[in-house]
Amino acid sequence: MGPYDHRAHVGNAGDVWKHFLLLEVANCLLTPDSSLVYAESHVGRPKYALKPSGDWESGIGRIWPALPLLKDFPYFNILAEFNSIESLSSLQIEFYPGSALLVAELAKRKKADLLINIWDIDPAVGAAWNECLDHSPISFHLDDGFSGVMSLLKSSSPGLLFIDPPFTSPEEKDAAEEIFCTAKSLGWTVLCWHMMATIPKEIPSSFSDQSIEFFVKFSRIGLEYAGAEGCSIRVASPDETMIPRISARIKAFLQIIG
Repeated sequence: MGPYDHRAHVGNAGDVWKHFLLLEVANCLLTPDSSLVYAESHVGRPKYALKPSGDWESGIGRIWPALPLLKDFPYFNILAEFNSIESLSSLQIEFYPGSALLVAELAKRKKADLLINIWDIDPAVGAAWNECLDHSPISFHLDDGFSGVMSLLKSSSPGLLFIDPPFTSPEEKDAAEEIFCTAKSLGWTVLCWHMMATIPKEIPSSFSDQSIEFFVKFSRIGLEYAGAEGCSIRVASPDETMIPRISARIKAFLQIIG
């Protein structure tokens, strides 16, 4: 089996939720003149051209008409900027930035320094990043993201980690869990997610001062994804103010869209 290719799936229902949360978490950590280490285990391309009949049509495409109501959320504001939308008045979407580029753009807006380490095993993904890196603070590693991130966790000061494997094998879920727990124990802020075929009613969401796990039904905000009813998202942070702030932002988003 070759490397996972996200191009046909970009902007899907899972992307909407994970990137919305990722930017909210990053927004809590990035302040003017601050410095942050950002790491991503399985990065994909820096940006994507959206094509007809892609999964984005039942994902971000469903949200896009409500864009003027979502201008206070950095994820949607950056998407608007990438699509040359002035005053959020145009409703056409053609391009979708990947997660690392979203975080990098947010850091620019916040006038914060960001040191980015990202991994992917696909040479085509590496070539796409090489075209846009130039003198940016982004280090792309053509290597296994699980082992690369684990090494970084033990050698770097804590920062923000996004664990985002394609989950094409059962082993990936175990590896993601190990890295999540390791990063959390070392004082990193960490976000991990995965698609779920069904969302069992008996599984409760969990919440503490330093972590949150919740289960999202895509239909809650009018989204769809073939083969998945929703997703599980986990966030952990040593900052005890982070989780209440994130929870409040989720509620605000759902009040607008739900």
